Amino acid sequence: MKQVRSDILSGIGKSIKREQIIGTSGVVDGKNAFHFQICCEEKMLNVLCGRIHGEVNIASPGRLKPVYGDEYYCFPAGTPVYDDIPKGFVRTPMTLTAEDLYIINSGVDTKTFRKKIDGHYDYLGSIAIAVNYISEATGSDPLIKSREYSHWVKVATPVGSGWVDVCADNIMTYSDAELPDWAGWSLIDDDTSSNSQCNSKIIKKLQDEKPHEDAKAPLLTQAICKFPFEWDFSTFDARFSWVKARTDQFPEPLTDDDYSELKEHIKSLCFFDKLPAKVQKELSGQIWHFEPRIFITQIQKAERRLIFKTIKKINDFTADDMRYGDMTKEQILAQGKMNKIDILGRELKINFFNFDNTIDDHFGNLASMARWTAWKGEYPPLIQIMLERFKNNEGGVLKHKLLNKAFSEHATTVECVNKIKGFIQLLLTDNGYKSFSINDLNVLNEKIRNNVKLPKFDNYDWFNGLGITIHDTYSTQIYLDYIDVSDSNFKAEISFQIQDHFGLDVADVNGKGFENLPWFCSWFILQRYTEYGYMPFINEASFTMVIEG
Repeated sequence: MKQVRSDILSGIGKSIKREQIIGTSGVVDGKNAFHFQICCEEKMLNVLCGRIHGEVNIASPGRLKPVYGDEYYCFPAGTPVYDDIPKGFVRTPMTLTAEDLYIINSGVDTKTFRKKIDGHYDYLGSIAIAVNYISEATGSDPLIKSREYSHWVKVATPVGSGWVDVCADNIMTYSDAELPDWAGWSLIDDDTSSNSQCNSKIIKKLQDEKPHEDAKAPLLTQAICKFPFEWDFSTFDARFSWVKARTDQFPEPLTDDDYSELKEHIKSLCFFDKLPAKVQKELSGQIWHFEPRIFITQIQKAERRLIFKTIKKINDFTADDMRYGDMTKEQILAQGKMNKIDILGRELKINFFNFDNTIDDHFGNLASMARWTAWKGEYPPLIQIMLERFKNNEGGVLKHKLLNKAFSEHATTVECVNKIKGFIQLLLTDNGYKSFSINDLNVLNEKIRNNVKLPKFDNYDWFNGLGITIHDTYSTQIYLDYIDVSDSNFKAEISFQIQDHFGLDVADVNGKGFENLPWFCSWFILQRYTEYGYMPFINEASFTMVIEG
């Protein structure tokens, strides 16, 4: 730096906010630039990636917290690979993997690698626009399964491509929080010398193996290297006295005068003695160094914070409205509390569960309902998309951009976002416009839980297709993707993940009046009757909103 602002100099050891001006750049190699580095002690490295040496331990799954960014899997040899997502309980895989495979799932594609004997990874291929297909739990009774759903991803393999259930017990899952080695990360700590030379055999091997045509490509951008802190003047002689001795690698050593001049120059740059005692302790001895730009890019992935979630879970395939093919004709005919009339002590029952109808008749009733309730505006196609999925017996999770748009523009969403904006404004006012603490986030969570109506299509417009497709919602999660605070202003991005179940539970046809609607009874029969068992599914909307205040 050429000049550092006085408020920065007077606040050594304090946090610097995002986009805060710290000064003007100096000159490096004749260009405007400044030196910037990021380093940490061993304890903090363990917090950042869950280890202080070597590679990810693939014998154990990733940590429960923190979790962020892309998903990473290790498929052990013998992992079943299917040519299509299997349905039902009988599953015959297309093949079994012959070796361990390492996967990166970005949500846009999956990349597959295998590990060589020398520890490096061979790239085997990718599947573009990989579909993450989530389906119901397998087994005779999903309510007693410890694993509540399956998560299928399509991946490249040495013999082609196929689908793998990454929720299987033998598959380990990780996130960017683990800094996986097959994503390029490496912890380099084999140089224990304190002379500021790079004597790492790992780095030398990387340099020797680097293709000549790739000479200008970055070599160590994702390497986290362990060596002494450079800006401690008290260790100067231990780190640099070797420059006074002639060696094959250094044939022209410095004279005593040259060495003294270098020492004075370094002294003017060092600042270790100006740091707080606690920070000096953290930066003593061998510490870990990151490539700053890569570190910042990486840590930004972790900025997203879950600020609210409903008690009901995302991807809950164990709910009663997600069951199918589990009721006999007699059990279904016994439903319908509002259809039972007591006349002089005798029960008279009017039943709209018509088992004389064919499957086509039942789907015809649903189609008729769709025509009456979804004919206005731009959203009627949603009910057709959902009925088609139901008829195709696909199950899983349905995501559609039209559903995202409908939620993001709905009045209940606007009201919800405005209230959250107000809560954030109050919290920032109370804490002096500082970064949110854990307590601040907990307060925000409680304010949302107790004072905010979540987005849902529960108004009285029953002709735009939204009331019948979703109406209420089952589960919601709200994330604070980022928040920038400057002076008395802020800008933040909030993300929503909202799910509802396209399925009926027993309570839906007992006392709510729906048992008096023939199309509703047709839906219940198609889903719950043992002879039909059409699978319900989850509708999911995801969208972001930017707020400023």
